[in-house]
Amino acid sequence: MCGGVTASLRRTGGVAGLAVRAALRTKTVAALLVLLAVCVAVLPGVVKGDGTPEGELQILLTYTLGFAFGILCLSTLWAACALFAAEIDNARMQLSAVKPVRAAEFWLGKWLALLCLNALVLAAVYAGVYGQMAWRMRRNGWAEADRPVSRHAAHPVLPTPKEEAREAYEVLRRQDALPKGMSKAAVLKTLEAKADEKYDVINPGEEVRWRFRLKRPVGVKKAEPVTVWIRFDTEFSTREHVTGVCSLSVAGQPERAVKVDLDDFTQNEIEFAVDTRAFTEGTTGTGGLRDFEVAFRHTGNAKRVSALMLRFRKDVELLTPGGTFGANLARAACVQWSVLALLAGFGLTLSACFSLPVAAFVATLLLALTLVGNSVVQAVSEDDEKEWGNRVGIWISRGVSAATRPAMRAEPLTALTRGERLEVDVLGRAALWNVVWLPALFAIAGCWVLRRRELADTD
Repeated sequence: MCGGVTASLRRTGGVAGLAVRAALRTKTVAALLVLLAVCVAVLPGVVKGDGTPEGELQILLTYTLGFAFGILCLSTLWAACALFAAEIDNARMQLSAVKPVRAAEFWLGKWLALLCLNALVLAAVYAGVYGQMAWRMRRNGWAEADRPVSRHAAHPVLPTPKEEAREAYEVLRRQDALPKGMSKAAVLKTLEAKADEKYDVINPGEEVRWRFRLKRPVGVKKAEPVTVWIRFDTEFSTREHVTGVCSLSVAGQPERAVKVDLDDFTQNEIEFAVDTRAFTEGTTGTGGLRDFEVAFRHTGNAKRVSALMLRFRKDVELLTPGGTFGANLARAACVQWSVLALLAGFGLTLSACFSLPVAAFVATLLLALTLVGNSVVQAVSEDDEKEWGNRVGIWISRGVSAATRPAMRAEPLTALTRGERLEVDVLGRAALWNVVWLPALFAIAGCWVLRRRELADTD
């Protein structure tokens, strides 16, 4: 048994090694590296920011890494589509898939080859961006507050989207405002899907409180900063002179709250840090703090300013120290690498099923549908759903979005730009879906097809 497994691994490794060497001998990999090098070196100088450190970070982390990742996605997908299809079309499959190599070993070896190449290229891209960032920080003399950070992000303790949907449904039912022609299940599903994007309103003179429970088992230690971050919007998205009072306290100790008066924060964002010694002075024990309460009171004049609108699930966070930015950059690279692993598996299965032109066309079409579908789901309104002409497109978009949501849930570049640490559960979900489960399903389908095509007599 052990000998059979060892022999299978040896054959799989042989297939992977041959595929890597064959790729390195082609001009395609060299051209890809040159294109990515130009992207990393030239794009930050071409795209002009606002001249602030935040603007430079936005260009490096969002535009440069995002554009490079897009190139890698397309190249990985097309390369995977060519691996089997080109050999089958040219009748060269039997030269590679000789006995006793099985279809599963052949598929896995090709997939591992793509994973190794993507890991090397992605590491080079991230190293180049990190080097540029370090050079800019030294050249421009960025202050400590302007340097990129990595912080744990905790969100308010709120009802689950399902519970919130039930409450909203009861309110609509009592007001006789339920949508016509929709079942209760459909209304609940719609309300649940829109829970994250629902805006709450804080009128002048009103106060709202949020409770936070940190995920870190040890909590926040003494002398560590705790940062409150709130983003809001005003009527018609205009920037107005807004005033308010924001306070941070340990849960159950409102008398020791640290209050901050806020005035003229026209950037529609609130951020301030509090040293935890403000809560621990005069107390005993070495345990960390885990439960906090944030309060915000809108003190603006109701006749001059409008209400504030914010999404409690997305626009309110409590930030605590979360390691180094370099380590967070490496975690973001791992998340993107997992997406490339998924695309490689998907492209290989298409390559086993179709000819190269057909496989490349189907892969590109489905990738475009994924991107468009997610955008449509976020932008669709109830009025759009009422028109019959829109329903088919909306149903397709929702189906594609639901199928790809687990794989695309992580947003590493957004987290990097906001200085939020990519947590272990995010990495675990990305690895589970993109590197294990979905590629395994693609492998089963691809091997089933291969055994009935050119590999039928090699088992």
